[in-house]
Amino acid sequence: MEVLDFVKHVYSSLDEKKAEDIVVLDIRNLSSIADYFVIASADSERGVRSLAENLSREIKKKFKIKVKIDGADDSRWVIIDNGDAMVHIFHSETRALYDIESLWYEAKKVSGL
Repeated sequence: MEVLDFVKHVYSSLDEKKAEDIVVLDIRNLSSIADYFVIASADSERGVRSLAENLSREIKKKFKIKVKIDGADDSRWVIIDNGDAMVHIFHSETRALYDIESLWYEAKKVSGL
């Protein structure tokens, strides 16, 4: 599996399901924890949970891989991690509070997905 194909699929899936403010950060030269961060939001806990559940089902079906999921019980910040890419799905208020895009300000934003 090519990591960029995975990221493109995640982006498309989140966009199709009406996730808000989707951003993809290339962190390959900044960290060893992942190659890419995909960051998106929803304006309710139900929306966060729905995005995370749908995305994890699609990933398992399309890529035949297991992902690690953290935060699903709280539904304010859910992380879906496949090892090469980490998907952060935030409640809009929680995203504003943590502002991880500014923490990774050196990362290149990936466009054209």
